[in-house]
Amino acid sequence: MEQSSGPSVALPRLVLGLMPPGATPETCRPAGPWCFAGQEEFFPDWEERFSFPPEPLRRPEEAARAAEEAQALCADSIPRVAERLCPHWKDLPEAYWETLLAPWAIVVASQIVERQKRVRALCEAWGETPLEVELLPEGCRFVFGTDQDVVLHGALGADFNHWLFSRLLEAQWPAAWRAIVLPERERRFPREAHPPRPGRREALKKRLRELLLRLPFPRLKGMSPTQALRFSLALRGECAGRDRSRSLREAFGSAATGRACALPLDPLPLFLAALPESLRRMDHPPAVFPPLGRRRLRVAGIAAYEDAEYRRSLAVWRAQGHRLAYVQHGGNYGQIAAACATAVVEYSQHAFITWGWDSYTARGLGQGDGPRWVPLPYPQLSAMKDAWRGGSGRLILVGTEMPLYAYRLDARPTPLQLVQYREDKQWFLEALPRAVQDVTFYRPYFDVPGSLEDAPWLLPRFPHVHLCTGPLEAHMLSCRLLVLDHNCTTLLQAMAANVPTIAFWTRDVWPLTREADAWLDRLAEVGIWQPTAESAAARVYEVWEDPLVWWRSEAVQRVRREFCRCHARTAGRGLGALWMRTLNKLTKDEA
Repeated sequence: MEQSSGPSVALPRLVLGLMPPGATPETCRPAGPWCFAGQEEFFPDWEERFSFPPEPLRRPEEAARAAEEAQALCADSIPRVAERLCPHWKDLPEAYWETLLAPWAIVVASQIVERQKRVRALCEAWGETPLEVELLPEGCRFVFGTDQDVVLHGALGADFNHWLFSRLLEAQWPAAWRAIVLPERERRFPREAHPPRPGRREALKKRLRELLLRLPFPRLKGMSPTQALRFSLALRGECAGRDRSRSLREAFGSAATGRACALPLDPLPLFLAALPESLRRMDHPPAVFPPLGRRRLRVAGIAAYEDAEYRRSLAVWRAQGHRLAYVQHGGNYGQIAAACATAVVEYSQHAFITWGWDSYTARGLGQGDGPRWVPLPYPQLSAMKDAWRGGSGRLILVGTEMPLYAYRLDARPTPLQLVQYREDKQWFLEALPRAVQDVTFYRPYFDVPGSLEDAPWLLPRFPHVHLCTGPLEAHMLSCRLLVLDHNCTTLLQAMAANVPTIAFWTRDVWPLTREADAWLDRLAEVGIWQPTAESAAARVYEVWEDPLVWWRSEAVQRVRREFCRCHARTAGRGLGALWMRTLNKLTKDEA
C-alpha cells in the first residue's frame, strides 16, 4: 500500500468519511451517500451531482446471502469474544455466551459484512483509477458505553465507519490508489465522563423498570402491569417437554450453513473495537448449575437488545437450563424476505409469540428445526380494535428512518434506494390537490445519526404541508385518511383500528416473502396498497371527498379483517384468558 504525508501530484480523493467543505465532483468521489449525512445543506442536489459506486446489496438475493453471512460471522465470533472477556469462559455453558453476546455481536457482524461488500464493490468499480484515500489509523480508540452507543455512534457514526472502511481497504488495497494516513483519534460515547446522577424520580422509575424486568413475563409495550403480573402467574409451572431453543453455532455457524463471509483479515479486532463498556467491564459467574427446582419458561423483553445487565440475567437463566420466549413487538415480522438479527436473537429461543401468523418462509432462519411460532392476539392491537373515530379532517403521511449507513441486514432498502424513497414523498405531495395539501400533516421518523434529512428537507418544498408532532396514535385515530410510504408497525395498528388507510412503496425495494406478497396483492385489489407515489396520490384524490364510502365497503372490510387475522390479530374481553391458557400450554409443550 503506497502511503504519503501529502500528495505530490493532485489526485481525485475517494472520501470514506464525511465530505470535506468545498468538495466538487471533480475533486472528490464519495464512497457512499453517507458522505453527505448531516451536511446536505452545504451540498445542494448532491444526489444528482455526485457519482456513487454500485450498491452491492440492491438485489433481494444478495441481501439475503449477506444476512446469512452476518449470522455465521456472529455465531463463529461469539466464543472468541467470550475468551477475551472472561478467563474461565469455558466453564460457562454455550447458551450463556450466546444469550449475552448475540444482540451486540449480530449488529457488529452485520456492519462488517455489509462494509466488506461495499469495499469489494469500490475496488471493482474504481480500483484501476488513480485516487487518493485518507485512512484512519488502526490505533484509533472508540469507547462505547452501551449497546445503544454501538448502534448510534458505531454502526451509524462517521468516524467509526471511516475506521472500519480503512481496515477493510488496507487488506485489499488497489495498486493505483495512494493512502494518506490521518492522525490517531479517540472518541468516547457518551462524551460525558461523569454523567449527572439521576434525580429521585428518575431513580425510582429506573428501579421500577428493573423490578418489572425481573418478572417471568415483563411488562411489554401496550400491556398493563396487571397483565404482566397475570401472565407471569401462567408461567409458574414446570416447563415440560424438550427444549426447542437452538444453538447459534449449530443453526447459524459457518460450519453448519457454509455461509462464511470471505473476509481479507481477522475479524476479531473489529469486534473488540466495537465492544461496549457495559460488556467489557461485566463480571461473570464462576460457574452456573442446574436449578434445584423445576425448569421454567420466561418471556424476554425487547430491552435485551440494549440493556446488558438485563441480558446477563437472561444469560444466567438460559445457562441454568431454563427457557426463553420472545414476543413480536412491531411490524415486518413474518413478512420480510430475509431475517437477520431477529432470527439470531428472538427466533432462536424456545418459542416466539406472533401477532397472528403461524408460518414464515424467509431466508436466514437457520439450520435444523425451525422456530416455534405461537400466534396470539396482542393486547396493544386489541386495545385499538375499531378505535378510529375520525373528525380532524386531516391527511396524515407517515415516514420511516432513512439511515445512510446500512446497519441492519434484514430485507430493507439500501442507502441509495432510501434516496429514491425520500424523493417519492415529494412526488406524492406534488400530485395532491392544493386543498388536500392544506390539510396534510407529515410525521417524520425521530432523529437518527447518519441519516438523510427528513422533515427539514421535505417541508420547505411544500409550505402548505404541516409537521405532525405529539403521539402518533392520537393523530391516526382522528384523521380523515392515513397514508404510509413504507411497510411498518403503523400499518398493522391502522388495520386493527379500522383507520382508512392508503399505503405505497416500491415493491422490489421492500422485499417480502411469497405469502406476504400475496397479501399485498389482495390489499392492492381493494385499493389499500399502491405501487407508486403517483398512484397513491391519485387514489387519495379518488376517495378524499368521502373516504368511508370506499373504506366501509364489504370488499375492503373483508380483506382488512382477513389481513388482521394473520398479521394484526385482536380479541375482546377474552384476551387475558386466552393468553393465560396458551402460556400454560406452552410450559407443558402443548401450544
